[in-house]
Amino acid sequence: MAGELVVGYDGSAGARAALARAAELARELGCGLVVAFGYEPPAATAGETADHRAALAQMGKGLVDEALAEIGGSGVEATAAVVDQRPAEGLARLAEQLQARMIVVGTHGERPLMAVVLGSTPYKLLHRSSVPVLVVPSPASTG
Repeated sequence: MAGELVVGYDGSAGARAALARAAELARELGCGLVVAFGYEPPAATAGETADHRAALAQMGKGLVDEALAEIGGSGVEATAAVVDQRPAEGLARLAEQLQARMIVVGTHGERPLMAVVLGSTPYKLLHRSSVPVLVVPSPASTG
């Protein structure tokens, strides 16, 4: 369904804040929500990569299922997506495919220079996504 919101979710405090805000927005806008987890395993040998992918996919499924349960009574129609791609690229691609209204992600409270050095997902999305991005501060950074 076009016009959904895509929310990146990894179980962190920032992701939980983004999920809560995305659910509020989806309710206000009368649209659906796609809770997404993107992953890419660390470099390893061929056999280990397949094992890492399977483990990360299983972990991602558990996390998005947890998120769906958390917003279950909110009245928002929500689905889950586990994307076998780096988080920023995976979220951007998913949002484009779905013709989403917006991508919603949380922060981990890192300083701007640290985000550039570490390559944070919100930073990458803000510079690469063709879909609007809402970055929700983590509770720790609003303090």
